[in-house]
Amino acid sequence: MKRLLSLLLALSLMLVFFASCSGNTETSGSGDTAAETEPAETEDTRFDNINFGGRAFRVLSSEDSNDATNAHFLIAGTGEMTGEIVNDAVYKRNMTVQEMLNISLEFTPSYYTYNDASTQLRTLVMAGDEAYDLIVNDLRSLAELSAEGLFHNIYNASWFDLDRNYWYKDYMEDLMIVRGGMYILAGDYFMDILASCHVLYYNKDIIKDAYGDGDTIYKYVFDGTWTIDKMIETIKDTYRDLDGDTKMTESDLYGFACIGTWGSAVPVLIGTGIEFVRRDGDSISFSFNNERSTRILEKMNELFYHEGVTTSIADWSSAGLRKLFGSGNTVFVGYNRLGDLANMRDIDFPIGNVPYPKLDTDQKEYVTATHDTTEVGAIPNTTPDLDFVTTCIEALNAKTAEILLPEYYENALKIKYASDATAAKMIDLIHDSISSPFACAYNHILNGFMLGATFCDLLTAKKTDFASAYAQGEKAAATKLDELIEKFADLLTRQSAAQ
Repeated sequence: MKRLLSLLLALSLMLVFFASCSGNTETSGSGDTAAETEPAETEDTRFDNINFGGRAFRVLSSEDSNDATNAHFLIAGTGEMTGEIVNDAVYKRNMTVQEMLNISLEFTPSYYTYNDASTQLRTLVMAGDEAYDLIVNDLRSLAELSAEGLFHNIYNASWFDLDRNYWYKDYMEDLMIVRGGMYILAGDYFMDILASCHVLYYNKDIIKDAYGDGDTIYKYVFDGTWTIDKMIETIKDTYRDLDGDTKMTESDLYGFACIGTWGSAVPVLIGTGIEFVRRDGDSISFSFNNERSTRILEKMNELFYHEGVTTSIADWSSAGLRKLFGSGNTVFVGYNRLGDLANMRDIDFPIGNVPYPKLDTDQKEYVTATHDTTEVGAIPNTTPDLDFVTTCIEALNAKTAEILLPEYYENALKIKYASDATAAKMIDLIHDSISSPFACAYNHILNGFMLGATFCDLLTAKKTDFASAYAQGEKAAATKLDELIEKFADLLTRQSAAQ
């Protein structure tokens, strides 16, 4: 994921360079021979002679209105041109792939909730129903079900060229428990990965009033000094008890507003660059029992329980947070995602968008979290023709990179939704810092040990004793991790034997 934007930009620059140099030669250092400029990458002709005779490629994609983002509008769109940038690019992508492969794309929205997605999908696949060729749903659910052998292993799947820049290979490899067992699909076609990454938004007018420049937070980020301490300092400088009743309410000015101390705390935790596990071949072990984790928990408590912060609002939702933010009653707003920029176009003040803060200035890079409800893909094992399915997904990935991603990323997020040029550059930084998804994918399987038991549950209880919580939960979680490794190893052995 971190390489995606740089690869896209590099490719664009290469194409411009080669176009400008077409037909030119450059003499070698000796002056004796002429070396032709290296040719541009040849046109992708892999799909030229494919004709599936109108066969249906069937996708079950999530449209969960209770979550912050959903995949369906980036997968299916409205099915017609509407004049809206992103929807029209989705339509064009889908029509292009249909014509290119001679297939019909059939989309079915699913409305599974956070709590019942795994159960609903398990029932669907275990019933042997061949109704769908691709499932797009929550990361946590698909990770859980992949351990149960409900999805095809796509590690060496035909047609998948995972070295193409439209695949998020690092992301997919981070989700592998055993080398050679890859079940989760992540790439440009699964654009909710980008849309659902966590972003911290702020009111630039209030920051300008406080510091004389609305870009002050941007400067902290670019200087490498945007830390949890700096965020707390900014909250202290900007929150106000406007009615003077000594009680902070939604009619006052909060420094930071979010919903709860669990989901809203995850991007803060991931933003510290914490490394939960260590890999040695197919061996995985927990690696975060250290002083740094203790400091992280202490700083999270200091941030979330500052008197200028609210974790409870009347409208307990992402939309409620945006309403509070749009009313000018909080400086920073949490929990919202990059895709939520599309829902902030009616806000009349300039909006700043920054990554979540680092733990301290010793931390080299900012880290952006996706979520356990980030929507990725998997191919149900009821699908009999893996060649057909992988060909369609590869084509959809390729054409998403060519048609949809530039419109969404460059023309929608960075121009239509972002308030200024610096905000657009900040989107680049956020995009490049998207983290590995291991903790969000497997936390619930491992007794909630990585995110909940050692951090968010303690934060909710206003506790800071990380060491005791870690010691209490480590043995059971380590046993679960060993069981998970064994389960994937057995699954891979069975699948290999069946081939």
